[in-house]
Amino acid sequence: MRERLAAHAAVLRADARALTECAERLREIEARLEAHGAAPPWLSESVGAHLAACATAAADLAEAAARLHRYGGRTHP
Repeated sequence: MRERLAAHAAVLRADARALTECAERLREIEARLEAHGAAPPWLSESVGAHLAACATAAADLAEAAARLHRYGGRTHP
């Protein structure tokens, strides 16, 4: 059971990293849009909302992975 929990925690950590990378790419896009003034305000707002969602989801997944990892370290029958 510990191995399965550890495997699930690893998947959650990988997903959290992927979302963090997505948020970083969105920050770069947001910065370029602002620097060039090339996008309407609604697009910048949309990118900002997606960036926030990625950051929140990444943090939630990282926390879930940490909790699952700790749970897996407990003694189970």
